[in-house]
Amino acid sequence: MNFKEWQKKQKVILIDGSMSLGLEEQGLDLNDELWTAKALVNEPEKIEKVHQNYYAAGANIAITSSYQATVTGFERLGHTTEESRALIKRTVQLAIQAQAKSQGTQEKWVAASVGPYGAYLADGSEYRGNYGLSQTELVDFHRERLELLLEAGADLLAIETIPDITEIQALIELLAQHPKATAWLTVTLKDAHHLCDGTDLRVFQLLAESSEQIIAYGVNCVQPDLVLPTLEYLKENATKPLVAYPNSGATYDPSTKVWTHSHAVDEVFSNEALKWHESGCKWIGGCCCTSAKEIKLLKETFAEVL
Repeated sequence: MNFKEWQKKQKVILIDGSMSLGLEEQGLDLNDELWTAKALVNEPEKIEKVHQNYYAAGANIAITSSYQATVTGFERLGHTTEESRALIKRTVQLAIQAQAKSQGTQEKWVAASVGPYGAYLADGSEYRGNYGLSQTELVDFHRERLELLLEAGADLLAIETIPDITEIQALIELLAQHPKATAWLTVTLKDAHHLCDGTDLRVFQLLAESSEQIIAYGVNCVQPDLVLPTLEYLKENATKPLVAYPNSGATYDPSTKVWTHSHAVDEVFSNEALKWHESGCKWIGGCCCTSAKEIKLLKETFAEVL
């Protein structure tokens, strides 16, 4: 059974948590323009270990470490084009290896992360949008990485942390060029009704609903208190499963690349997550500053329906 058919039968699907925190817990300094992709070059075994830990905690889906990985970014650091392409494919290979080695009897899948143009800039603009690029320019930016990730054998694409309606349009256009590919699409928020670029979420929703290849959509790397009102706003017109994997509630400073913690994380990934599910959210996980601990907590919280 392929992922698209499997997911239709599930009441809850658990997505993993932060790659960056899992790497930092292994002693890796990620204050780098490549962020988690930095480990691909020198310490790929640590990426594989993070995936294994999430599968062991109960995750159904591991998201690859390709969020900030681009051919241009690797070339800028001195890698050849072929080396850069191989590194991007390695993100999927590492997750597949972890899938084979990991503990846990649940179904396990690999989602290849397609991060926004703002992640490539490494300046926090994935939380602002309005890049000033045309839809055609954004299609060209995303094309090669998306093709490499599909070639590497990912089960689906995780198009995530998208702040900008033009970028959403570009990615849907690009997806249509790969009709066998499936994806989820998650965005970042200005508030519970608007993308970071100010676009009403209804516009995003209409685009996500209209694409046959997008099988679920929602939000990621947003403050937890935005999740429920956003889901309530979307569920009125949703015919597809909704997705939510917020950050822990910490606040990010893109200049220092440091998170400041403030929320009661255990409450978010237990009682709050139950409320998300009641509001139509079937795909649930964590983003920045979450760990295998939070995914294990989600597994315990939804034990009766998993």
